[in-house]
Amino acid sequence: MGENVSAVILAADDAPAMQSAVPAVLHPVCGRSILDYVVNAAGQVADSRPAVVIHGDSGRIREHLGKSCRIVDSAEGGDSVSGLFCMEKCTGEEPCGYLFVLTGNMPLIRGTTLKEMLRFTNENHLTAAVLSGESPESGSNGISPVYCFDSRALRKVVREGQEGTKPETCSPEDVLHILKAAGERTGIFRIRDIREVMTVSDRVCLSRAEAEMRRRINEFHMMRGVTIPDPSATYIGADVRIGKDTVVYPGNVLEGSTVLGSGCLLYPNNRLQNAEIADGTTLQSSVILDSRIGSATTVGPYAYIRPGSRIGDHVRIGDFVEVKNSTIGNKTKVSHLTYIGDADLGQEINVGCGVVCVNYDGKEKHRTVIGDHAFVGCNANLVAPVEVEGHTFIAAGSTITEKVPAGALAIARARQVNKKGWVEKREQKKTEEKE
Repeated sequence: MGENVSAVILAADDAPAMQSAVPAVLHPVCGRSILDYVVNAAGQVADSRPAVVIHGDSGRIREHLGKSCRIVDSAEGGDSVSGLFCMEKCTGEEPCGYLFVLTGNMPLIRGTTLKEMLRFTNENHLTAAVLSGESPESGSNGISPVYCFDSRALRKVVREGQEGTKPETCSPEDVLHILKAAGERTGIFRIRDIREVMTVSDRVCLSRAEAEMRRRINEFHMMRGVTIPDPSATYIGADVRIGKDTVVYPGNVLEGSTVLGSGCLLYPNNRLQNAEIADGTTLQSSVILDSRIGSATTVGPYAYIRPGSRIGDHVRIGDFVEVKNSTIGNKTKVSHLTYIGDADLGQEINVGCGVVCVNYDGKEKHRTVIGDHAFVGCNANLVAPVEVEGHTFIAAGSTITEKVPAGALAIARARQVNKKGWVEKREQKKTEEKE
């Protein structure tokens, strides 16, 4: 908007009602921390990285934010968590533009709202404005005001102070009163949705914020062509992306950086975390973690795709199949009750029921390699490290420990022996023993 705008976020861990060893502002709401939402909103209006004011030993907050924000410890400038001294220190030396002051526990604040507040402050030539649903004092009722100060006036208060007032311990509200008393123009920016300034101070507030954020996220996707029949029973994280014409039924949990393509069908009760699902794929009651699934593939019901897996196009992963750190080529079928661990499967392979890639020797993991167009019979064990070349057959019940060359039939099981009359003799022996 042409103004030099900065932002300060007050992020002290002052919510004992959370009953947690984790700082209140780091608790997650739809996959992001509370503080992340505030930083994101502030970043949409500020011209530089927001400054985050912490209090004391807040190593977790420092680690969480990394280099995304400037961090100042309030203990460096005073005892007040919302100390004006810290604000002044965060914003630099030159007095210019506007300064936003927000608390770090208001996850529902929108960047668009802050932009509207800036426009309100600028157009009305205000020295200070407060965003609130009721009044500047409404923070005592579970909501927190947002302040926008003219930086020149703010620094004047900091440097000159007021009789009986220590600048380093002034709160934003104190500054507002000082400016009013000095005859400066101030105003209240009335927010349309009071939930935006709702603070999370306990688990009840956390659940309310979660519900509202989930509603926002689901509506966002629905307005962009995603079908969600029951939004109240569908959990989609803030960083999830979904293509058009995908249908997400109730009970689905989509977390992390999950990406769904167009035209996918998610039947109830899937859990996806950091998963990439290509166009036209169908999922049924399965878990997919840190893996990629190709297009027009079906997974489940009750499949478990563990981290590091890469599954191709037109693949069938059936019920109770577990895949771990493996690649599966196009048009391969792994229909049911099978473990594919640390394996590389080619294209158009048929894997029978009960097959196990035996990847662990008690000390180390080893890989199994199966070439294109192979057929692996039911209840076969492939003891890694082992290679099965393409166009091969593995007989049902075989335990494969050596390489199978292309075009071969591998049989690794004892020859069947039928002992006629064995049952009759067994029963006769039992009778004689009783006598």
